[in-house]
Amino acid sequence: MFDVEDIATKADAIVGGFAVLLRKESIKVINLNTGKGAAVFTLEGTLIETNMDDIELAIARDTLADALAYAEV
Repeated sequence: MFDVEDIATKADAIVGGFAVLLRKESIKVINLNTGKGAAVFTLEGTLIETNMDDIELAIARDTLADALAYAEV
């Protein structure tokens, strides 16, 4: 289980309980609701790695799109 408070503090955005962390080479989306779901995307939005199920991943993708609409990578 993740340290939810630490991740939330470091997040660039939090949308619907998902933390978005923008990095130079990737973007991480972490489900703060469960404390265990994570997905890593390229800067272009291609999925690199995840431990999320299909529904959770679909929500993470939508969250990423919403967050990137307001952030600069």
